[in-house]
Amino acid sequence: MKSILSRLSKELELSEDKILDESIEVFLDKELRNASAEILNIKSQFKVSNPKELKNKIEAGKIDEHPAWEQLIYWENLNKRIKVVNNWMQKIHISS
Repeated sequence: MKSILSRLSKELELSEDKILDESIEVFLDKELRNASAEILNIKSQFKVSNPKELKNKIEAGKIDEHPAWEQLIYWENLNKRIKVVNNWMQKIHISS
């Protein structure tokens, strides 16, 4: 049984490598956009501009610890994800 990729390649008359390369680009771009959108939601929710500001507000008691601590951890993980995605985009020469 032929794989989906090989069937698609044959029907579109494109190489499997080209399909994979373009798929990776689309995937990385989507990951970057999704992570950035999530960060914007957190910024808006807590009216902060960066993770340190959110942490300071939590520690000062200006906002409730729950769910703010979870959102702070999530934000930090999103920042790590963005760095990984950007790193891969550079490795495969995709401009972000």
